Amino acid sequence: MRILQIIPSISLVYGGPSQMVLGLSAALATKNIDVTIITTDSNGDIGQLPLDVPLNEPIQQNGYQIIYFRCYPWRRYKFSLSLLQ
Repeated sequence: MRILQIIPSISLVYGGPSQMVLGLSAALATKNIDVTIITTDSNGDIGQLPLDVPLNEPIQQNGYQIIYFRCYPWRRYKFSLSLLQ
């Protein structure tokens, strides 16, 4: 089974679902489920530096993979042109 999870950000500043998805992915990976998280490098409100992570390439973590895309914050929304493409 393969699961793709898409979430605007997994930065600690967002809490809630942004952190829950990490634990859920790790738990699913222990059941031999192929899990990928697609997210952005957003790290808070406008003016905050983005997360320091590699972009547009899979990163292995705790049995699952994360792919980060550049985020272009617009007001309270998170938008990623490279994720859209």
